[in-house]
Formats: sequence, structure tokens, C-alpha cells
Amino acid sequence: MTGAASVDAEVAATLETLRPELARLARELYDEPEIGFAEHASAARLAALLTSHGAEVEVGVFGLPTALRATFPAADGGAPAAETSDVEASDVEASDPEASAPHFAIIAEYDALPGIGHACGHNIIAGVAVGAFLAAPPPPAVVPQGGPSTDMGNVSRIVPSIHPSIGLGGPDDVFPHNADFAGLTVLPPALDALIDAAAALAATAVDYVADPDLRAAAASEFEASGGPFRGES
Repeated sequence: MTGAASVDAEVAATLETLRPELARLARELYDEPEIGFAEHASAARLAALLTSHGAEVEVGVFGLPTALRATFPAADGGAPAAETSDVEASDVEASDPEASAPHFAIIAEYDALPGIGHACGHNIIAGVAVGAFLAAPPPPAVVPQGGPSTDMGNVSRIVPSIHPSIGLGGPDDVFPHNADFAGLTVLPPALDALIDAAAALAATAVDYVADPDLRAAAASEFEASGGPFRGES
């Protein structure tokens, strides 16, 4: 078995062991939907699940009571293999070369829509993020925050980004942002999609860390599109 195939098999096996917990998380988020900036129970559920698997979790970070950040303790007592920082990359490299080594962040969303619950499927998205975080082999990931302030449009203005979609196995005429779609998120096909998407996300993160050519290509394309948004002058 090749290195990549071995990693994929390891990720898939880990996700199968996590399937009951991830399904329970998706269901509990669905049963108690909370709108943006008010996801206190949702954040606590994510934090509890991550903590139960050895992650170090902070809730109430980045100035948001319902945002969370999770990391795994560094192996062998060394520097953390993944972290976030507000300082410029050049400053990190000068002060701590290990901290500037390739790493990745996985962002979870877990807010719902007023009146119709998880019609965006963020209960599934949260499960995907937690599953990928727990299944990815070292270096571990960061789950820096969730629905209170993060949207893919925002993220894509700061770092290279992609926005893939997953099918939940429902009728073709059921679309996000309506109550019928919310109901699909707790059916068996949606939970199967959660596992598949978590595996794909974990593999993408591992590929990014392992392949310097991939990182260079992503950075080059991002810079060619205008680079990070720095605000209005």
C-alpha cells in the first residue's frame, strides 16, 4: 500500500469508529438549533466531543463567547504542530522557525437559521469538521472558530480557499435554506455524506502539509487573484 493510500485507509478507519459520535453530534445540533452568536449549547457540544478525544479546547476565543479553538498537545513535548497567530508570517519565522512549519486549520460552522433550524446543513458541516480534525494524522489541525462570524466568503478574502459542496441524498428539488432541507440532514444518507466529506477534508489537509508544490501553487494562484484583503485605505 502506498503512503497516500495508507493515510486514506487510516483516516477512513478512524472515521468509522467516530461515526456514532459524529451522528449524535449532528442530531443534537439539529434538535437544539441556535442562531449565530447564540450557539452556546452547540459550542459546548463540540468542545465536549473534542476534549473527550484528547484535544485542548478553548471556548470564548477571538472576542466571541460561542467561538472555540481546539489543538492537540504537541508530540514529544515539542512546539505545537498547529497553531494560529495574529502576527505576520515573517515575524513568526524570525522568532520561531518551528511555528512557521506547514500546518492547517479546519473551520466549523454550527449556527442555524431563525425559525427553520439547520436549513444550511451546519449540523453536518460541524460533524465534518470535527471528524476531519480527529481523523487527520499528525500534524494535527486547528478548529479555530465556528458560525458566529465565519463565512466562506470572509475566509476566501484572507487565505486560498475552495468551497466544495456535498450531496445529502435527498430529492433534486430540495435546496438549502428551507425547512425540507433541514430535515434531510439527519437522515442516513446525510450521515454517510458526513463521513465521506470528513475523509476528503482530512486528506486535503494532509496533502497540503505534505506537498510543497501544492502549497506553492495555491499561494501563487491566490496572489494572482489579488492576495489577502487588507481593508480599505
